[in-house]
Amino acid sequence: MRHDKGFTFIEVLVAIAVLALVVAATLGALTNSLHATEAVSLMADTQQNLRAGLNYMVRDLLQAGEGIPLGGITLPNSSGTSAVQRPGPGTPAASFGTFNTTWTALPAIISGYQLGPTTATSGVGSDMVTALYADTTLVDANGHWLNEFPIFLSAGGGTAGCAASNPTPAPAGTIVNSGSTTTVTFDASCIVINNGNTGLSPGDLILLQNNNTLGDGSITGTDTATSDSSGHMVLLCVSSVNVAANSITFSPADPFGLNASGATSGTIAQIQSPPNSGNYPTTTATRVWMITYFIDNSNPNRPELMRQVNLKQPQAVGEVIENVQIFYDILNAGSSPVTVSAGQENPTDAQLPDIRDAYIILYARSENPYSQNKTYFRNNLETVVSIRGLDFYNEFQ
Repeated sequence: MRHDKGFTFIEVLVAIAVLALVVAATLGALTNSLHATEAVSLMADTQQNLRAGLNYMVRDLLQAGEGIPLGGITLPNSSGTSAVQRPGPGTPAASFGTFNTTWTALPAIISGYQLGPTTATSGVGSDMVTALYADTTLVDANGHWLNEFPIFLSAGGGTAGCAASNPTPAPAGTIVNSGSTTTVTFDASCIVINNGNTGLSPGDLILLQNNNTLGDGSITGTDTATSDSSGHMVLLCVSSVNVAANSITFSPADPFGLNASGATSGTIAQIQSPPNSGNYPTTTATRVWMITYFIDNSNPNRPELMRQVNLKQPQAVGEVIENVQIFYDILNAGSSPVTVSAGQENPTDAQLPDIRDAYIILYARSENPYSQNKTYFRNNLETVVSIRGLDFYNEFQ
């Protein structure tokens, strides 16, 4: 009798069971691998958002104070009251109101303890910060930068123009007042203001300076421990640029409230010699960046870290950043031996010129929830920045 070869039913069932176990184990491992990859990707994205935002903040805070007077930049002020707009959401930035109205000068670092919006996880207002520094990116085809030469030489002398071969350059620009409008025209041989992306544009802040503008660190008019800068300066907001004439105009009603403010001090009339005469000594123009960082919570599901230049449209530099906190180490000026007040989150006005270090903490969450439990991953990143030009103190009395 012939027997057919093959598998019994029991053997087939066993094979199927073994195959099912192998497939289940393989799928389980694959699923776990996919979940792990998803988790790593979500955390990596969160870390990248934190690093991107922090890199911008560190870069700007490192430059805070560069090229501006040690005593800060004079503000228009009348009888101890000023009304200069503080950058923030909106056009103009009215939602953050004005800087301290008793200030006579803007310091290089301006803290904003809990002045930012409250997010779903911050619980209280997030911190914001503003840094001021001189900009040197405007370099024309001749290799000249904006404040390399004064606008003009009031006493004359030298040889006209600013050619490289000229050992005694004599710029021939002008500052002309017409009513409440001021026009500054630059000598095109000394600086060409239209240089692509780095050229002057409406909304830029221009610091006009003459004589000594070093000062010694005072911010408020009531700060009797130190005095205001002994130099003459005025901060103005560019209203329009005339490329053909190589000139800029400062007109009333600028968004900051700097031009033609009607204040009795801190205006362009005070840098004239004598004041209110319409005559100017040798004067230099410097572009100043006012960089502000804050949380934008207009979309509560995706709060963002914003970087705002002056009062121009803010740009997102960190996605899904839920909170920012900033602490400061502050030099106790006059202490001997030198001491520092560490970890101050809300510095007083008098302390702002003596900020030594800034500790920045950013808090972020993943852009999407984790598929396993439908929750978000969260992380934070912290760094410390030593502020340029604000941490020096003479220990040798």
